[in-house]
Amino acid sequence: PARGVRAATAATAGGARASISQMFLDYAVKTAVPILEQEILQETIPDQSGKSSGFEYTVSNIKITQFTVGSPQLSFVEAKGLQMELDGITLRGTMSWRYRGRHWPHVKDHGGGDFEVGGNTHAAGLLVLSLASGRPHAALSGAAASLDHFKIKLHGGASWLYNMVVHAFEGHIKGSIENSLRDEMTDAVDNALNKEFAKMRLTEKLPFDPPYDIALIDYTFTDITTKSDHVSVTVRASINDTSGTQKSFPLPPPALPSTNSSDLGRHHVTLQMSTFPVDSMAYVFYNRGLLRNEVTPKDLDSFGFVLSTDTFLPVAPGLSKWPHTNMTIDAMVASLPTSTARFDENELQIDTPAMFAFYVNSPKGRIPVFNITGPVVAAAALSVAQTPAGQVLHCKFTNATCAPLAVNATTVGPVDSERISDVITFVLDAVVPIANAALAGGLPLPSFEGVEATNTSITTRDNVCTVCSNVHYGG
Repeated sequence: PARGVRAATAATAGGARASISQMFLDYAVKTAVPILEQEILQETIPDQSGKSSGFEYTVSNIKITQFTVGSPQLSFVEAKGLQMELDGITLRGTMSWRYRGRHWPHVKDHGGGDFEVGGNTHAAGLLVLSLASGRPHAALSGAAASLDHFKIKLHGGASWLYNMVVHAFEGHIKGSIENSLRDEMTDAVDNALNKEFAKMRLTEKLPFDPPYDIALIDYTFTDITTKSDHVSVTVRASINDTSGTQKSFPLPPPALPSTNSSDLGRHHVTLQMSTFPVDSMAYVFYNRGLLRNEVTPKDLDSFGFVLSTDTFLPVAPGLSKWPHTNMTIDAMVASLPTSTARFDENELQIDTPAMFAFYVNSPKGRIPVFNITGPVVAAAALSVAQTPAGQVLHCKFTNATCAPLAVNATTVGPVDSERISDVITFVLDAVVPIANAALAGGLPLPSFEGVEATNTSITTRDNVCTVCSNVHYGG
């Protein structure tokens, strides 16, 4: 590999992995070959001059007017890359000719002609895949083009001129066309494909509203591996604080299972994502103090619940010293989250210890009275939407529960935690839409400029979220 390029090795850990199927290669080569065909038509073929039988001749203005590939193919070569085969090539063109006798009376003439490739014409190369500076990198190895004999039709001129022109084509002109084909194949990789890789955004700020607009997702590539039936690329997929001053998420990504063969057989791209992005995002928000919400009496009005000391007297008699006084509740994640998320059947589940701190709103400020703790289990539905910038994974919480409850601290004497469960349910019902509003922007998925995903499906099972798509390249 070139300097700074890391060759594909055994899988390196990451929070997400995309697998590219043979279906994608078939689509990609059919999309790319017409571009190659047009590029070949722009090639300049050098003039060819020579001497033969007392004459000097020149074949010039050589133009390729038709270049088509009847049978293009890309296939996987395990542990190496992609084999490109271009068979069934049709090549036609035009040219000008002139000759002049070297001796008196210096007979001369000029005219035109047509040519086409006959027989077996073939081009091939191995697309070697690796990583360079956290991005995919492709290099064409062993590029070869072999043009068979030419069929030439001259317009005007003597019959013996045919032999001189054929000699010119079988020599340097044939080699020039073969070189042009190899150059265009190499250019398609070096200047086109690698330029697309260079455009990829390796970090993407999460499109959340303040104060949650403080995180970005890192899509640096950590591995690229070619199997016999697919290529897999692994990305870090960690969510980090935009300030760069917070500690990184302390746990490694969980291992991802092998890509399902049936998914590879039905889709262009299969993206598998572990809970690593969710867990690392929770870690960032907790460190910024954003995994807590103040619940006020107004927030519970729609549930017909009055958040005041009078309501809580049956469960906390010590509140009688503040009669007819409003209260507030701080709902928060109780400890630093590390592994809180799980992908269950058709949903994302969050399981985290929570604390609910109750305050009396006295004229002198909020007075802490008691804390209730318990494990919160929240379920969220997942969906994928196509935007102009690419695909976005959306998460919408549908419900949350907390049980069993326990009194963690109290300044007002006994508190009946069992009888307070209904209040906690109302609090969670109030917090769910707040969480959904914060996450409304969704999680951007890896994408290429100009590529649109189609026929997308999403499944969650075995603690993995799988997004399968076909792609459409709009140019």
